[in-house]
Amino acid sequence: MTARPTPRATPSHRRPGRRPLALALAVAATVTAGACGAGSEVGASPSASAVACEITAPTSATTVNILAYNSAATDPFTNVLTSACRSDTLTLNHPATDLTGQKQRAVQSLSGSSASYDLVEQFGTVYPLYADRGWTVPLDDYMTKYSSTFALDKLDPTLLAAHSYDGKQFGLPTYWSVNQLVYRKDVFDKLGLKPPTTFEEMRQAAKKIQDAGEIRYPLAIPMAPANDIQGLFGQTIRSLGGDYFEAGKPVPAIDTAAGREAVTELKSLLPYMSPQTLSFSSPEVTTQLQTGQAAMGMLVTGRLSPLVDAAKSPQAGNFAFATPPAVKSGGKPLSFVSVDGFAVAKNSKVDPDLLFQLAAVATSEQAGRSALPDALPARLDLIDTSAIPFAANAQEVLATGPKPLNPVPYMADVYSVIGAPIGDAVSGKQSVEAALAEAQSTAVEAIANAGYAQ
Repeated sequence: MTARPTPRATPSHRRPGRRPLALALAVAATVTAGACGAGSEVGASPSASAVACEITAPTSATTVNILAYNSAATDPFTNVLTSACRSDTLTLNHPATDLTGQKQRAVQSLSGSSASYDLVEQFGTVYPLYADRGWTVPLDDYMTKYSSTFALDKLDPTLLAAHSYDGKQFGLPTYWSVNQLVYRKDVFDKLGLKPPTTFEEMRQAAKKIQDAGEIRYPLAIPMAPANDIQGLFGQTIRSLGGDYFEAGKPVPAIDTAAGREAVTELKSLLPYMSPQTLSFSSPEVTTQLQTGQAAMGMLVTGRLSPLVDAAKSPQAGNFAFATPPAVKSGGKPLSFVSVDGFAVAKNSKVDPDLLFQLAAVATSEQAGRSALPDALPARLDLIDTSAIPFAANAQEVLATGPKPLNPVPYMADVYSVIGAPIGDAVSGKQSVEAALAEAQSTAVEAIANAGYAQ
């Protein structure tokens, strides 16, 4: 199998406790499951049902419940399972949910004595928590067993490593995203502008567009406190050389000189953005760009497909893509890599071998092809950069080595509580000093409540 990069060391203050998995159902000879009607509540595409599902089918009636939030990027992979893998003995259920619902349901299901969901979609802020608590199954032995069957060596090793923890593999990646700068090439060419490489250049470009009089708020970036501002804040801190936590410690580094500078830099962008920007998530930013209300923005790869779809965007042919700017010259670009994938619930009563095979089908070559262009699959060789306008730049950003959000088990808890005070700091609702002090204290409390001692 392709060698994987060594994962980041796990802190020694992990919360202990792994529960044994109850094995319930035997499996028999390998057969191809029939491509029956979709079991998902989300409609499957014809390409999803055409995927071969060559798994070891259960000999007795088995139901697999899948937890995965609904989006254009995630649905193709789930639809492959619900459309292609159902058989006389295998039922797959995929109840509809949003991202917030997935987070809540996952913790409730994985932490209980018996799983409500057997196969769980996971991503950067949550997978370390699931792995550290012993809620998900290490997959290394299954990967060795099925490497040839599912061509697992074709998964990109960097993206595969994004779901490793404490030296073990705890998920199979389906797709990935990086942050990208989106800009209207027609507007930039008309005004003699180049894609900005720093915040100062971005402010200058935005002001020139604003002064031209056609676009009042030329810059659009997701800043909603629920899921966006804390990620943007973290990227800004990293660009300035800081981070969310003190090195190797469960100690937040939010109320710091780098944190205060990060807020100041983000506030400097507000004059060029909609007054509602602090309530905007990615869909609202996408709409601003589609409708010509903005000429420049930052979005993750999984949100870009609608922009270049002529049926959805009047400006589809005018968008170009570039590496996001750094805060200052010489700093790191404002980007990160986010890798989604499937994990196997340890408290599931379903045979984990079967669940692994389903996860492998979801990340197969055929599944990856069915997801294009809405999601860029973890098999990079499937991506035709000539056919997807943003794909080449996405791969260039990925090659620069952007890191995931801190792979520590308390990241999800901290992430969930700091959005509101950081939003207050950027909006001016509180002073920067007071807001960051609140963010620091709530992060400390979240880490303590999660059971991770300093």
